[in-house]
Amino acid sequence: MAKRPYIKIYANSEEIFSKADEYIKSRLPEITIFEGAATSDPLALEPYTHVLEDAILHFAKTKQGRFRFVSKYADVNSLLTLEHNNHTEIRLSLNIDAVINAYEHRTPPLAKRLDTLKQLAEAGYPTGIIIAPVFWTKENKPKYKALIEQIGILLGKYPITFEIISHRYTAAAKNNILEIFPNTLLPMNEKDRTFKFGQFGYGKYVYPKETFTEYKEFFSQELSNYFNNEKILYII
Repeated sequence: MAKRPYIKIYANSEEIFSKADEYIKSRLPEITIFEGAATSDPLALEPYTHVLEDAILHFAKTKQGRFRFVSKYADVNSLLTLEHNNHTEIRLSLNIDAVINAYEHRTPPLAKRLDTLKQLAEAGYPTGIIIAPVFWTKENKPKYKALIEQIGILLGKYPITFEIISHRYTAAAKNNILEIFPNTLLPMNEKDRTFKFGQFGYGKYVYPKETFTEYKEFFSQELSNYFNNEKILYII
């Protein structure tokens, strides 16, 4: 991975889909899920590439293959009428307005993303919401409560899944961010965090246990006011 963000477009879609079919076949009768946004946001370039349209149509025809991606963007008009066969899950990354305005420059506002989620749900797509990164502060708590209320009122009748991710960072990531954006206002003060080793052999600075417990209980309770608990995939 490069230090600065970049987008890579693959032109060999048919070759990639063919390889995916091989993986699906090798794992039968299990369902094989492919992630389309592990390192970048493909929806931003969909008007030029049409790669998501191709992927959705391809996986709609595979019995045991599934496709999923996440985006901060909202231009899904070209995807709404596709025959997806419920085999593609589209998730949107949401946050409170204060975080979007401060850190997610040149992306659609919250209201637009919520409207997009409703369009996708009405088009029959399996849909999900990622709220990340959550900056858990006393000032932000009522803002996240208001966000969940907005989601619940607009989308409470749809079977939406949730992934909630608190802000965390590695020492390498912090150094990289400070090198590229020396004036960043991202809260990355180690005295406010706990160092925790992860599953991949390196550590991250996360919220202290007491803070994390409060954060997790808050999201569990607030989301349960509008959605079934089984729709909350994880809160980390």
